[in-house]
Amino acid sequence: MKIRVLKKDNITPSVWSGGKTYEYCIYPSEGSYSEKRFKLRISSATIEDVPSTFTKFDGFRRYLVMLDNTLQITQNMEDKEYKQNTVFSFDSADDIISFSKGVDFNLMLHKDVKDEVVELRAFPFITQCNFVFVFALKAMDIRVNKEVLKVEEGDCILVENPKKALLDIEMGSHSIIGYLNL
Repeated sequence: MKIRVLKKDNITPSVWSGGKTYEYCIYPSEGSYSEKRFKLRISSATIEDVPSTFTKFDGFRRYLVMLDNTLQITQNMEDKEYKQNTVFSFDSADDIISFSKGVDFNLMLHKDVKDEVVELRAFPFITQCNFVFVFALKAMDIRVNKEVLKVEEGDCILVENPKKALLDIEMGSHSIIGYLNL
């Protein structure tokens, strides 16, 4: 099992058409975002231009959570609104225009990934999935089995669990979590 703490302060942002993006993880590690050759990508982005058009990625699902604002969008010509810290799940081939500025959490999954749970939660969970992440919404301690990890707001813990050992994970506060089999 491999546990990593990815510090937001250590990630160099890149530019997308509406702001900046901070890539925490791409899986597999030799994958390529620009070539759309990956199974999973975890990132956080700023939305600085209004309106801004979301980048399309055929063959992928996305989970987006606005961290500091309400998300107002048009999705396939239908107006929608998502409150701060609400998980918005959508097909990455959808036509989406955002009318909100702010910072988001973004998970992209290849459609081959079938059994995933992505949610906002504060209570412990147990899983035997081979890939787990916890994205901290505030500074806290996160316990993975008996190991306690200190994180700051915007940090992300990744657990690669290839032998599917039992994982007991506890967060000190609300976090965006995901567990899945890649």
